[in-house]
Amino acid sequence: MSSSNLSALTVSGTVTANDFNALSDRTFKVGIATITDPINKVKGINGVTFTWIDGENVSSAGVIAQDVEAVFPEIVHNNQDAKTLNYNGLIGLLIEVTKEQQKTIEELQTRIQTLESSVGIATE
Repeated sequence: MSSSNLSALTVSGTVTANDFNALSDRTFKVGIATITDPINKVKGINGVTFTWIDGENVSSAGVIAQDVEAVFPEIVHNNQDAKTLNYNGLIGLLIEVTKEQQKTIEELQTRIQTLESSVGIATE
């Protein structure tokens, strides 16, 4: 598959599918870098509930593109009169947040075990 075979599909409304596979092959990417400062990026994004202004009053949940753009502009795009968001890009961000949090948890567990040992508390 070459990049010239890729095309855009724009849908206004709800798309329902059994599965969705996003192109993610390394051979189609350059300048690959781990996301930096992921926890602070996530802190700048609010998970929200809302109702779509389309006359159908459909409730939903997600994030606001302008909030994401302020901390992670790489995944926000301006299309015609509206901002769009590559939600797949949030997955990488959340993976890096989880890894940082896990590192912190493990460091705290080690500190707790050290403190408990120093005061003679038996650990399991």
